[in-house]
Amino acid sequence: MIKKFYALCLKEWQLMLLKNTQTLILFCFIIIASSIFGLALRYIQIDSKISMAVIWILLFLVVIIKVEKVYLEDFSDPKIQQYLTSIFALEVIVLIKNIMIYINLTLFFLITSPLIFLTLSLDFKFFWQINILAALSLLSLVFISSITASISNSKSNRLAITSVVTLPLFIPILIFSIGALDMDLGNINSYLFFFAYFLLNLAFSPLLTSFALKKLSM
Repeated sequence: MIKKFYALCLKEWQLMLLKNTQTLILFCFIIIASSIFGLALRYIQIDSKISMAVIWILLFLVVIIKVEKVYLEDFSDPKIQQYLTSIFALEVIVLIKNIMIYINLTLFFLITSPLIFLTLSLDFKFFWQINILAALSLLSLVFISSITASISNSKSNRLAITSVVTLPLFIPILIFSIGALDMDLGNINSYLFFFAYFLLNLAFSPLLTSFALKKLSM
């Protein structure tokens, strides 16, 4: 059983590696968008919180598109039947797939973050703190997006539905991420909200996502 579980994790990781081009394009979008924003406000003194808000909104859009694309491809009608006949519960498969998406997005954010910092003229003293905040935020964003992606895959206007359903759940992450700049980011207590919010999403996301996928397969 353990060997089969490792094989499943390896398979999902390989699937995610094949989609690296998608992720690269999405993060190029973040760099271009942040460059446009930075050029527009080059001669205006702006608070670092505004730049943080821009990063998180762009990151939110990238996560929605990435998760939507992965679920649309990996849980199409022929493929979902293979997952349903697997020895592992669909909830476990969803959990692993979300973790692989999360690792993929986190690595790309870490790689591209120096360019994002430069385009938005952010102080590099916040480099690791913002990367940690992004990594913690992505945990919740990926699991939230998986719910709406699984529900909206059968709808004609998927992106509109995803945005409406996901936006209220994204707002607390945006608020606490920006507010974290006023806290002592060297203290682990500053990150407790992100852990708690992720655990809340972890409790419900695989169940709701797998339920929606099973309904779509009927």
